[in-house]
Amino acid sequence: MARGLSSAVKTELATGVIDPVLLIEIDFGTPIYLTNASFDITSSVSGTSRTYLTNGHLKKISNVSETNKPTKNSLQISLSGVDQTYISIALSENIINTEVYIYRGFLDTNNALISDPFLLFFGTVDEFKINDTTETSSVILSVTSHWGNFEKTSGRVTTDNSQQRFFSGDKGME
Repeated sequence: MARGLSSAVKTELATGVIDPVLLIEIDFGTPIYLTNASFDITSSVSGTSRTYLTNGHLKKISNVSETNKPTKNSLQISLSGVDQTYISIALSENIINTEVYIYRGFLDTNNALISDPFLLFFGTVDEFKINDTTETSSVILSVTSHWGNFEKTSGRVTTDNSQQRFFSGDKGME
């Protein structure tokens, strides 16, 4: 994914003192904004000022991988389910295909966010699972890049006629 970094980001990167942060936007019915920084961050990454919270609900995010080929990239975001907020959202809303934006920002030596964080990953929620034990609870979102729908066969329905068109003789949809 080609990105043009702002001159402020390039200047900060040249100092060699790099303090990266992630800004995560999940567009549930009521969007949530989270960061992995140790304090709340206010930024206007997409033109609107938003406060990204460091409330401890963002437990883990898997590595973001990139390739120069149109492949299906995916990652997992683990959110705390201890206060039931995200479990309630997952069970009461249709969160599949919810958009997720992950921005990479950098903090300067005064712990201020350098302007213009860049888009690191964009995708949609492909699936989710809830892990609930006697000690902890979490909601794990599987987020897939826009290439995730590239391999999807459009127009398929679950009828015998459709099944016979692609798999002649299969009796699974009778």
